[in-house]
Amino acid sequence: MFLGCHKDIAVEPFNYNKDTPDWLKAKISLMSNDSSSFYTQTKVYRYIWHNEFIYHISIPLSSCVYCELYDQNGNKVQIVNDAMLQDFLKNRKDEILIWQWNN
Repeated sequence: MFLGCHKDIAVEPFNYNKDTPDWLKAKISLMSNDSSSFYTQTKVYRYIWHNEFIYHISIPLSSCVYCELYDQNGNKVQIVNDAMLQDFLKNRKDEILIWQWNN
C-alpha cells in the first residue's frame, strides 16, 4: 500500500477592506449611492489575467459587456478586438466576487 502526504496549502479568503484598492472602493461607493438605478444588479469581479489583477464591473443595464475593465491601478483596460476578448475570456482565472448591488 502506498501512502502519501501533501501539505495543506491555505489561501486566505478575500478581505474587502484589505484586498480592494482604494480607487475601486471609491467607485463602489459612488455606485452604491447612485439613485438613478443604472447600477441595479451590478457586480464587481476580480480576476487574474496575464499575471495581473483585472477588475470587471458588470453593469447589466449597459450595452457594452466588457467596457468596464480596470487594472490594479484603476487604469481602464480596453478590449480592442475579438482576439483580445477571447483571450480574456479563456485565460482569466481565480474569479472573486468583490461587490454586488443589494439595494
